[in-house]
Formats: sequence, structure tokens, C-alpha cells
Amino acid sequence: MKKSFLSFPLAVLLTAAGLSAGEKLYQPELTQQVQPGAGRYFTGEGDTAVLNFSASDIGENTVDIPVDPALLAGKTVTLSGEISQVNVSPGPHPWNGVRLALKLVDENGRRDMPQVSTPAGSADWTTRRVSVKVPENLKSAAIVLGLDWVVGTARFRNIAVTEEVLPDYAACTVTGYADRTDVRYRPGEEMRFFFLLQEDGRPAAGKLRITRYGDDGRTETFDMETKPGVPAVCRTSLDQPGFVMVKAVLLDRDGKTVNRSWANRSCPVEFGLGACVAPEALKQGVPEPADFDAFWRKAKAELAAVPMRVQEKKLVRETEISRVYDVKVAAPGKRPVSGYLTIPKDAKPGSLPLYLHFHGYGVQSAEVVESKDAIHFFINAHGIENGREPEYYRNLAKGELNGYGFRNDENRQPDTCYFKNMILRNLRGLEFARSLPEWNGKETYLQGGSHGAFQTMAVAALSDGITGCEIGIPWLCDLGGVEVGRLRGWRPDYAPGLGYYDTVNFASRVSCPVTITHAGLSDWICPPSGVWVLFNNLKGKASMTMYQGLDHAWYPGYSHDTASRHTYTK
Repeated sequence: MKKSFLSFPLAVLLTAAGLSAGEKLYQPELTQQVQPGAGRYFTGEGDTAVLNFSASDIGENTVDIPVDPALLAGKTVTLSGEISQVNVSPGPHPWNGVRLALKLVDENGRRDMPQVSTPAGSADWTTRRVSVKVPENLKSAAIVLGLDWVVGTARFRNIAVTEEVLPDYAACTVTGYADRTDVRYRPGEEMRFFFLLQEDGRPAAGKLRITRYGDDGRTETFDMETKPGVPAVCRTSLDQPGFVMVKAVLLDRDGKTVNRSWANRSCPVEFGLGACVAPEALKQGVPEPADFDAFWRKAKAELAAVPMRVQEKKLVRETEISRVYDVKVAAPGKRPVSGYLTIPKDAKPGSLPLYLHFHGYGVQSAEVVESKDAIHFFINAHGIENGREPEYYRNLAKGELNGYGFRNDENRQPDTCYFKNMILRNLRGLEFARSLPEWNGKETYLQGGSHGAFQTMAVAALSDGITGCEIGIPWLCDLGGVEVGRLRGWRPDYAPGLGYYDTVNFASRVSCPVTITHAGLSDWICPPSGVWVLFNNLKGKASMTMYQGLDHAWYPGYSHDTASRHTYTK
């Protein structure tokens, strides 16, 4: 019994259906280079010669076809061929069976024989490949075909050795598109998603792992190869109101996820797309608490019981257009309202609109936002100090504020939820800002993204006289959606206390115009089904722009300016 060579370390790059190969280096003329014999014969299929091997007894029935080593030395090559087989028995060892292999010997006599992986049993014509990095000092090479210590029949055609062209993964991006811009489909209608690989902006070939997720609870994963400029296509459907999200991830030659540096972080080379069925029919997965309004009336009474006392209004600096203040105002709980306030220089009493800004999830300082014609108050989500050294925020994020809002024991009851005092601080911040003499008494605008969008909707719902809201990728939407099988996203586990903080419940109480500037059809933090429930719950004028390829953090190569999008209005 003959074993495969395992003497010198050649890295086998891919087995079975692998990466696309490039320039063809060698293709044997089977009828000229193989002599028929016992258990070995030719048949024809059209103009293609088929080499057949048949064995009724265990033994070795293979042939070697020499290959000029100069063609292969120092290159990454792929041996490929089409194989069909009938009743092939299992081999006594993993290396026995239907053999399509490349026998390589270097100048030091070290040998290796990488071979394709083939199953036992029967199989129709299948293209099989194996790729390998060939050493520079290659002395001899041969293609090996046949049956190795198994019985059955194997047939070979279109055997070739090509040079594998591996992309520069650091320059690769995956892009994609759906078959329509307004990605609303009928129940059961086919949805088509197309994914392309690019290298430095040019079409490239590679292997993608595509996963389909849906609000129907179905998840499917499969691998597909792309050729330059020819997309990998995913076809699916959905039978109920909700969303499908599809993600394509680039795989390397070993079948592992490719990561690259992007926006100061290491992330997979991937792209996401989405589509939906009847999103306007989506309702929240769990009804709002019956005492929602009563709870917030009581909470606002707790706020009113704490006098609005300005603890600090410290001038931090002056810019060309405004004065910047670090502000602290008394509020319920262990921390005050904290934020940066900017007021244009020489502003006259009653002359300026007011903008309140809210931060995304995390532990950080408030930001300074300024303009010549408005008051801006950026409220810190936690009431902590602003403008401190990074270590101050890191220690809080690792300690007291680690995983805030995600603690299941706190979320069982609305009074113990972390978000309660956050919202009360925001309401007190609005009260303070409206007490400024420069405010015109009429215009109040709220802005925030993600966790900041949640705060924006809460303040708008619990306040009067809001002029307009501008939010993006809103978080904490339809927390009960998981109870009816919808995509979860990144959010706390559902608990009864969280119903009083669900962004969609606040949305149903917002009467001012709302602009959702951007939301992702493939947002794995804030899934689109929850965003649509928010949009459906809004009572006043609203618009929402949904983007293809927009995750909560952008995919490598994503362009917000050129991304496919559609705007919905009501």
C-alpha cells in the first residue's frame, strides 16, 4: 500500500471547490500521454476525452503525467479537474481513494503530493481543486490520476494546472447591491442580492461566505466563488412582514475570514444587504406597558421635586464664534446633568434657537458643538465629568459603568433601569437650556444617533414644544421583537422593565417632525425591523432614509455618498 508523500512542508491552500485560478500553466493531452491498459481506458464526450479507471480488486491503479518543473517552480498553483465516480469504496487511509494529485520533488529529494479531497461512493461530474505553494528549487513534477487502493470506477476530464492569483487582502473590499432600490417585496417573492470582490477598486476573484438571516428565524450559510466583475448571487424570500439581511464575508485561501485594517480598527472584509416584506405592517413584538404614561408622570414628579439648581457653569474657552461652558445642574440620582454649552458671542436675549445633542453608547466626555446662530447643549449620557484624561473614562467603562443598561436584574423593574436617571437628566438639561435668556422661546431641536437617538425620542415624547428631531441608526427599538422571532441585534435581554424605555413606545408619543437621516438595511446592532416599527409608530410628519451596505459601523470600502438608498415619508 502506497502512502502519500509528507516529507517537505508545502502549504496546501484549498481543497475541493477553491479559489479561482489565473493563467493556465499546463494542460495534459490525456490521449497522447496515457497508455490504455488493464482497468484504464478512454471514452469520449463530444470533443472531450475522458480517462476512465476501473478496479474490482484493491490495489493501485494510477498513472503519472510528467510536468516541466520550470513551469511551476516558485509559484502558487492550482491543480484542477472534473471527476465523476461510481461505487468507489472507502480507502484504508485518508490519502487513499480517487486520486488527483500533484507529485513534487525538490533538489534535496524532499517530496510532497497534495491531492484533492474526494468522497467515497458515487458522484456526478464535479470540478475539484487543490492549491499549493511550490518551492523555488523544484526538480520534478507530475500529475497523478487514478484509483489508489479502492475499488469502483473514476472518470477524469479537463485536467489543468494554473497559476493561482491571490488578491492583496489589505486592498480588498466586498461590495454589493439588490435588484431594486426600494427593497420592498411581496410575500414569497424572490429577493436577489449580488456581491462583488474588488482589489484596489478593480474587479477581483475570490471566495465569499454568504449568510442569510431573517425575521422568520431562518439562517442559511453557503460559500460561493466570484470571478472578476461577475457577482455571487444570493436568492431568497420571506413569507411574512419583516426583513432579510444577507452578509458576504471574504475568505482567504485556507477558508478563514479575511481581516484588514479599516478606520483604525481590524475588521472582516465583508458587506451586507437587506430587503423586506410589508414593513409598514410591522408592529412591536410586545405591547407597551399599560401604565407607561403613569410611570413617566410619576418619574417627572420625582424630577420636579429636585430644584433646578445650576451647580456649575464654568467658562472653558472662547472660540472665534462662541463661548464654551462646562455645565452641571442638579438632577435626581447620584449624578447631575453634565454637558458642554456653547452660546454665540454677542448673542442678544431671545434671539437664538436651541439644539440639544445626545451621545451614542459608551463612556466619554460630552462634545463641543457650536454655530454662529444657535445655542448648543451637548448632554453627557452619564452625568460624569467632561474633558478629563482618557484613563478617567476607561476606568469608569471597566468599572461602575461596565455594561450599563444590560444588567438583567436592574431591567426587571422600570424604577431600577439604568436609563431612568439618564432620561431624567436629559429632561432637566432641556429645562435648564430653555431657561437661558438667549433662547428665543420657540425653537427647540433634538439630535442624536443610536443610543443618542433613543435619548432624543425619549425627551421628545416626554416634553412639550419640541420643534423637530433628527436621529440616525436608532437603538433600543422593538425590544420585544425577539419574542416573535425577529433579529435581535445588540441590545439587552428582553425584560418587562425595559418596555418603559423602548424607543418605539416613545416614538408613538412624538408629535413634532422627525427625520431619520440614515438607517442600515444590514445593521446588526439596530436591525431594520425595529427601526421600521419606530417609523410606523411616529404620529407626525416623518422621513426615513434606508441605506444598503450600512452596518452600525461602516463596512470596509463603504461609501455613504454613493450607497444605494431609498427615502420613505409620512
